[in-house]
Amino acid sequence: MATIFARRPLVTASSTAFAFSTVLYLTRSKPLLADSAYREPTKTLAFPQSMLFAQSLTVVKSEQINHDTKKITFSLPGGATESSGVPSSSAILTQHTPQNAWFPVFRPYTPISSPDDLGTLQLLVKKYPSGRASGYLHSLNPGDKLTIRGPLPGYAYKPSWTQDRSVILIAGGAGITPIYGLARAILTEHAGDRTKVQLLWGVNGSRDIVLKDELEDLERRFPERLRVVYAVSGDGVGESGKYRKGYVNEGLLSDAVGECRSQGASWGDEKGTKVFLSGPPKMEDAMTGKGGILEKLGVTKKEVHRF
Repeated sequence: MATIFARRPLVTASSTAFAFSTVLYLTRSKPLLADSAYREPTKTLAFPQSMLFAQSLTVVKSEQINHDTKKITFSLPGGATESSGVPSSSAILTQHTPQNAWFPVFRPYTPISSPDDLGTLQLLVKKYPSGRASGYLHSLNPGDKLTIRGPLPGYAYKPSWTQDRSVILIAGGAGITPIYGLARAILTEHAGDRTKVQLLWGVNGSRDIVLKDELEDLERRFPERLRVVYAVSGDGVGESGKYRKGYVNEGLLSDAVGECRSQGASWGDEKGTKVFLSGPPKMEDAMTGKGGILEKLGVTKKEVHRF
C-alpha cells in the first residue's frame, strides 16, 4: 500500500490533512476491531477513533533485514496489556515533518504484526531513493518516537464456514505487506474457514524475500490451505518447486487460475473477489490494464481488489 502513496504523493497541506481526517471520522460509526474467532474483540485500542488525533509510538528495535529493508518494532502506549487492533491488511498513517519543511509528510504502512499481538506493533519498511518517509523511518533508533494516525480501512474479509473456496493473492516487491496480512488473517483468525490461498510473490532477487520465514511458518501450519510461489527475476535461486525464474507472468497465473478452477470449489470470496493484488504500478497495470494478463484469463476488474 505504501507504494500507492509513493507514486501518488499526498498533498501535505494542513487543510488537506484536516479534510481527509474529518471525512474518515464522520464515515466511521464504530472502532475498527480485528475480528478473531480465538478471542473477544480488543477492548482497548492504542489508536483514537478520530484521524484528527495522533498517537505516538516508541521504537524498541530496528533490524536491518536486507540491503534496503528494516523491520521496526514499536511499543504501544498501553504497554504489554494493549494490542493495536489494526485489522489485517489495513494500514496506519505515519507522520513526520522534515527539517526546514512547512508541512508534514504522511505515508501509509501495513503492519506485519498481528492485531492481537500484545504491547508491540511491527512495520516492514523498504527504503526508496529520495524517499522522505522511508528514509526517516530508517533513521529511527530505539527510544525515538513516531507519530501515527489511523487505522486506514483495509479489505473487509469474511470467512467461508460451509463451502470450500480459493483465492489468489499476488504481490510485487514491498507490496507483500498487505498481502501477507490478508493471508495470515484468512488462515489464522477464523477457525473453521474453508478458504484456500495461492500466494504469488514477485521479487528482484532472493535477498528480497523478506518475509520468507513467516510464510514458511504458515505453510507448515496450513499445508492443505496455502501454496506459495516466488517469482525471482534476478539471481539467487534456480528453478525448483516454489521458486520460478522470471516474473509473475501469464504462464504462472494461468497455472494458478487453472488450479482454482480444477478443485471443484468456489473461486473467489462472497463479494466475488477472486484476485488480490499489491505491487508496483507497472506490475498492477500489466495485470489489470486493458488487455492485461488477468483479463486474458477471464478475470474482470470487478473481481480484483487492489491495495
